[in-house]
Amino acid sequence: MKFDKETLIAIAVCCVVLFGWEPFSRYMGWSAAPVPPAAAAPAAAPQPNTEVPVSAVPAAAPQPNTEVPVSAVPAVEPAVPEKKTQEALVQVSPLPPVELKNKDMVLSFDPVRGSIRSITLEHYQNAARDARIVLDQSFSSQGALSLYQAGVPWVVTQVVKNRVEPGSDGQSRYLLDRRIQTIGGDDFLLSQVWEIGATGYETDCSFQITNLARRPLVLNQLIMNGGDLAAWAMISGDKMRTPSHRMDFETADGSFYDIKADKKDDADYFQNPAPMVDWAGISNKYFGVILTAKEPFQLFQGRTMQMRGKDKVYIPTVGARLPAMMLNAGESKSVAFRYYSGPKMTQLLEAFEPSTNRMMHLAWGPLDYLARLLLWVLVQLHGFCGSYGVSIIILTLMVRLLFYPVTAKANASMRKMQAVQPKIAALREKYKDNPQLLNSKMMELYREEKVNPFGGCLPILLQIPVFFALYATLDGAVQLRQVSFLWAKDLAAADTVAKIPLYFYDLPINPLVLMMTALMMIQQRMTPMAMDPMQKKMMLMMPVVMLIFLYDLPSGLTLYWTVSNFFSIIQLKLQQKAHPVAAVPIKNAN
Repeated sequence: MKFDKETLIAIAVCCVVLFGWEPFSRYMGWSAAPVPPAAAAPAAAPQPNTEVPVSAVPAAAPQPNTEVPVSAVPAVEPAVPEKKTQEALVQVSPLPPVELKNKDMVLSFDPVRGSIRSITLEHYQNAARDARIVLDQSFSSQGALSLYQAGVPWVVTQVVKNRVEPGSDGQSRYLLDRRIQTIGGDDFLLSQVWEIGATGYETDCSFQITNLARRPLVLNQLIMNGGDLAAWAMISGDKMRTPSHRMDFETADGSFYDIKADKKDDADYFQNPAPMVDWAGISNKYFGVILTAKEPFQLFQGRTMQMRGKDKVYIPTVGARLPAMMLNAGESKSVAFRYYSGPKMTQLLEAFEPSTNRMMHLAWGPLDYLARLLLWVLVQLHGFCGSYGVSIIILTLMVRLLFYPVTAKANASMRKMQAVQPKIAALREKYKDNPQLLNSKMMELYREEKVNPFGGCLPILLQIPVFFALYATLDGAVQLRQVSFLWAKDLAAADTVAKIPLYFYDLPINPLVLMMTALMMIQQRMTPMAMDPMQKKMMLMMPVVMLIFLYDLPSGLTLYWTVSNFFSIIQLKLQQKAHPVAAVPIKNAN
């Protein structure tokens, strides 16, 4: 490649963009610094459809793993509603949190509120790798898997049962009975049970309401809160390239909907009227929470808005609106739900509820199905070889072999175009003042030499969907997060091995993307190019341009791209050796 004046200027411009793009974009406000974990977030005011908190003030109360006999909870005559206020009711003091745990997660409960306040995932760490990932459920005041009455505050007057007990086959469950009184003086016993297995991310929960009064009890606007989920950057502190934060649900007729959590307008976010759904959930890039039941239920939506600097951040909540419940004196009624709170892995989601695999959101439209297929292959390869880095290399080789006939045909077509380049150059020189005649003569030449000018492009176009699906798979697979390979510490992040301190920016050294660029330049030099000199220069500079914009690409993606370029070079070398290019003599030109 001749380094003339134009080429040197182009290289200089690329270097300026490489070193200056990120600090300039930060200065302009186009690129924000990583969002701190949600634990540092300030409390936010409730938005429409957010929950009314359960009140609690200091008083004597049972401690965890204590129980008051239900027989000791007498039936009472409801007080006459005479301007009774929430503060005037007897309340219990806050109790220590209760934990329900297995090998994969720890659920932390608030016994007074009767809800999950946090979900700790045992096998996942934050970006700094100094703490486990916690799905905070305190954004909505009620917490996850809690039952409450919208607009009517409940006051806990007594904690009757509060204990964790082992179950069969390694299961464990948390039993909580609370005596509750409403503003209107209605008194009832709310019995709750949460049960988890020895492993996994599923929770079974049931709620039973027993009327303790001597008159009928009517409870309207009951909400079963399914919890909330913050954006992944808020939870982990990861630097995000492709953020994803959605509320998902499947209606009773099988239709699937997903709504972006950052919808600013309530009319775009809240469904009116609320549909009947088989399940509803919230997902970010890597994790999700899902609520389902044996029968369809009416969707409940809520969300909390927080300010992160100058930006508004929306944290969605899902749940179930329950039908009005009427109980005679001493009568009991129950509801039950199933809950998932864990990583977005296809096999786990399908085991919980088959159709929830739509929450993977790896790619867009039909490409999502292809991306999920490629992810399945990647997981199977990992089960075979035990390394996701090696699995990516094998998957890359499989894709290259699958498209070998297509790329071979494209390379052959480009070699034919290269062979007639001397004649094309002669035609351009001869008819440079008559573009219409030049095009006519070139088409005649293509017909005579049996050359298809688009033959090298069409086969490549067939590979584009697979490339984008692979990109989405490797970028969105939670299996690759914080998994090391060679010098790369995290296949879901750039493989930075060092940083060069500059005056305004610490330049990271990412070997894989540099290797990828070098191999792309070699491949460009080896690839037959039927184009004029200026176009050739532009194509030869393309790897440098891609280096600038893809420099922080996750190492799993750059590993795939590097290996793919390496196999492409081998394929080109073999084809060139087997079928050397013989130029068509210029004397045959018309």
